[in-house]
Amino acid sequence: MRVSGFTFARNAVRLLYPLVESIRSVLPLVDEMVVNVGRSDDGTLELVRGIGDPRIVIVESTWDETSLERGRVLAEQTDIALARCTGDACLYLQADEVIHEDDHPRIRDSLLRMQDDRRVEGLIFDYVHFYGSFHTVGTSRVWYRQEVRAFRSGLGVGSWKDAQGFRIWAPPPGFTGERPRSLKTGDPARKLQVARSGARVFHYGWVRPPERQEEKLAEFARLYHGADAGRGPVGRSFSYDVEEKVRRFEGTHPAVMAARVAELDWPFEPRARLLRPGHIREDLLDILEGATGYRMGEYRNFELVR
Repeated sequence: MRVSGFTFARNAVRLLYPLVESIRSVLPLVDEMVVNVGRSDDGTLELVRGIGDPRIVIVESTWDETSLERGRVLAEQTDIALARCTGDACLYLQADEVIHEDDHPRIRDSLLRMQDDRRVEGLIFDYVHFYGSFHTVGTSRVWYRQEVRAFRSGLGVGSWKDAQGFRIWAPPPGFTGERPRSLKTGDPARKLQVARSGARVFHYGWVRPPERQEEKLAEFARLYHGADAGRGPVGRSFSYDVEEKVRRFEGTHPAVMAARVAELDWPFEPRARLLRPGHIREDLLDILEGATGYRMGEYRNFELVR
């Protein structure tokens, strides 16, 4: 079985994305790694080239600045990378997601089982969301617990909405419309039939020094709300919410993250509260989940087969 990894990035150096760590974490699992590098002003392309692995396939792109609405450009860039994949299976990571080497055997086994069981179209991974520091992990229901990160090729899979997950283009008989550049609500698309991989994705999207996180959030505001949303001073006012629900991270980071974790650190002292003003409904649902293990109203971008 041939496995294609794929990802995309733009201005990863300036926005402090662990792009190199993300790519290195997946290289042992893939036969090729497609990296779509958007035109950047900070040396991102040179950073990727500097990895120096022959399995890396670089695609250079220019982001469509007219698609700065609800993060749609992120899905479009994901699909550009996906279109260049040549494997029997595709394995996706975003630029702030890293796989732990301890999970490599589970992923290999799951990919082989997916190929053998034609009911299974994709694999879901469990998420570890870091918030505030490299030592604290978000625990409330605002953090999604699983998402599709691998699937069989040739199914018509496309990035969904703002590139969080994937769906399959499935127009009904007689459909005469064109497939859109990125799949969104209302399009004739269906959820993937998936199995659990048993592996984790370590998500570092909310763990930067505060002044650098402010810059990243300004960029995302622009991507989701238009060209003017991210303008204005950055780097001075942001601080992590000390009332965000977190727990101490007791495990180990992926080995590729060791240098970054050692180099970057800052104070973050959360305040543990069972109930928080303005978050009563969310907190009550968290209490219910803690007692029963059931997450009421959980959004699932997939259909679990086994």
